[in-house]
Amino acid sequence: MTVRAHIALLSLCWSCQLLAGDDQFSLVALYDASRLNDATYQVADHDYEASRQEIAIGRSGLLPQVAINSRYGHGGQFEKQSPANGQDDQFASDSVALSVSQPLYNKGRWASYEQAKARAKLGEEQHEGAGQGLFDRVVEAYFDIAQVENELKLTTQQKASIEALAKQSSRLFEAGEGTITDLEEAQARLDLTRAQEIELQARRRAALRKLSGRSGITVGNIPEMQEKLPATVLLAPEEDLDYWMLKAEQAGSKLGVSRASIDVAEANWKLQQSGHYPTVALSGRLSRVGQSDVNDLSQRQSTYYLGVVIDIPLYQGGGVSASSEKARAALESARSSYDAQRQQMAEDIEGNYLGVVAGFEKSKALVTAVRSSQVALTSAEKGYQAGVRSTVEILDAQQRLYSAKRDLLDTKLAMLQSYVNLQTRTGQMTRSQLEKIQGLL
Repeated sequence: MTVRAHIALLSLCWSCQLLAGDDQFSLVALYDASRLNDATYQVADHDYEASRQEIAIGRSGLLPQVAINSRYGHGGQFEKQSPANGQDDQFASDSVALSVSQPLYNKGRWASYEQAKARAKLGEEQHEGAGQGLFDRVVEAYFDIAQVENELKLTTQQKASIEALAKQSSRLFEAGEGTITDLEEAQARLDLTRAQEIELQARRRAALRKLSGRSGITVGNIPEMQEKLPATVLLAPEEDLDYWMLKAEQAGSKLGVSRASIDVAEANWKLQQSGHYPTVALSGRLSRVGQSDVNDLSQRQSTYYLGVVIDIPLYQGGGVSASSEKARAALESARSSYDAQRQQMAEDIEGNYLGVVAGFEKSKALVTAVRSSQVALTSAEKGYQAGVRSTVEILDAQQRLYSAKRDLLDTKLAMLQSYVNLQTRTGQMTRSQLEKIQGLL
């Protein structure tokens, strides 16, 4: 297990201890579990470990190549020698050779080394992006559950209120003081609310299963979300739109991956072009060769060689030119992809920035709407008791109140989701930021 895995495991144990004796799991605890069990993140982790070897592989082509070759065996001739010759046609042979080669000038191997460094950087950027993406997936899955939980809680409360109103309408009708219209309207609204509750319960099970599969632990429930808003907007005064645009340019993982992809493509272009250039290498060889026949006549010879090997390509069927052109087109494609990614990133940053700022203002307005709807419901209930309001008016007032509460919670979740997206798109999301989000739920 890697050091990162040990840290994540300790964090998970710490988070779970905070929740001991409760089947509820916080956002941070589920994130810690997902770092160990999320399959997509594990793939990225292994890919990163593999990419860390790229530089060593590329550098090996620039270093001396040393090898020992040895051979031992028997040989002879197919055509027999004349007996008068007095020599046998069988012999034994053995040899040992030490060879050393050191590239002096080789644009291909140097380009391979530059490409290896670019691939290592690409692996690093992809791993960083996978880490930011994990925050996105966990928060999105957690917020899906939170949204369903909010709607289910409000629907359950609304059902209880409608049930009480339906019972009261039934008693009044039986006593001859109510109308059949009030009774049927309450019953119809109750049946609709029950149907909504069944649908929400199914959605809740599916959302919990999704998060459980991602985190690798059984999630039975999450802490109840509060209607309370943060005291101020989540962004500091100096963190305006230009600030986040600059952060995205400097540290955004997606743009970092695109830039690294350009470097890889450019290095590959130079690698393909290197096929037109000569290579120069220093070569040395030390060998010892022995040969003997059955008459015990033996010969031993030791030799050495030290020199320079020059290889000049003249014509290779046009393959080098075609490969260079293909690599150049791939490089232009990578650059165009970066421009498209940059444009999309700017749009995402602006949308998420406005989602945080406008979401906070909208949430404050919805807090007022909830209070006003509560006052309106109270007035409708008093009017019903006084005989000047109908059941339909109470049901409508209840619906407006629960809709306002639902909109408030949904808007708060959307604001927090925009804040998380803003952090992950700029590569700023950390576990401490996640703890801040958890404290605001």
